[in-house]
Amino acid sequence: MTKIVTLLLFPAFLFSIETTAATPKFNHKGMQKGATSMSCYHDPCSVTRIMSTQIIKKKPGYTQLKLKAINGYRGWESKKTTWEHEFYTMYINCSLKRPNISSKPNKEGYLLPIGGGKYGVIPGADYPDVTLYLQACHNYTGDIDEAGARYGYNVKD
Repeated sequence: MTKIVTLLLFPAFLFSIETTAATPKFNHKGMQKGATSMSCYHDPCSVTRIMSTQIIKKKPGYTQLKLKAINGYRGWESKKTTWEHEFYTMYINCSLKRPNISSKPNKEGYLLPIGGGKYGVIPGADYPDVTLYLQACHNYTGDIDEAGARYGYNVKD
């Protein structure tokens, strides 16, 4: 009897995994006012501080965020961040199929190669943007090479 119940529940379990992966759960708590994103792929580290966050569009599988930010940099061994003087606005388009950061609303920027590179490796030049994107869209600050599989990305670089 136990084997029959297990066999009947197993397809339901697989279905629940499949539907969860198809409907992304974005979490924007990582990029609230005052949050920082830092990428240390090379020296100096790239640092972004968020001054304000606003959800502009939200529909199934897609969210567009408007962030007011300021950039800075910090050496590997330094504890002090040197900030630029000008704020700027960016739009982060949270999407499993077309993740990108743009300078204008309703415009798609360069597609971020999350999970699609050979062995899931992100090119060094993309580290700051991918780090910021993952923190803004998933509140994720872990190893970005593993983020593609974790969230279901497969964007070719």
